[in-house]
Amino acid sequence: MQLVAVMVRKLNEGVEYEEFRKAWIPDEVFPDDPRTRVISATALENAREIVTIALIEGDHGPESIEAWSERVAPVEARRFERIKDLVGPPSLNAVYQVVAEDDLSRPIAR
Repeated sequence: MQLVAVMVRKLNEGVEYEEFRKAWIPDEVFPDDPRTRVISATALENAREIVTIALIEGDHGPESIEAWSERVAPVEARRFERIKDLVGPPSLNAVYQVVAEDDLSRPIAR
């Protein structure tokens, strides 16, 4: 089972993405953190809107989210303190189970 964590939020007025990113970068990493790849993007229509998608790798199902979330909680708390005045609350913050992954440049079997 593969999971993805998705968060959508908006930068506060006058905040540039680079300032947010500098504060967002974790100050500590865990070699076995399942969030091995994180994609951040800004909306074409409104560069203040940010979507972050974390690909959760390995054998991590819903039952393991709580355990690894607790381990990284201190790092996440410090990150939150650094970004809290730069960005509004998330309009979406959820974990999803991947049910399909397709390459649209190739035919997809029906």
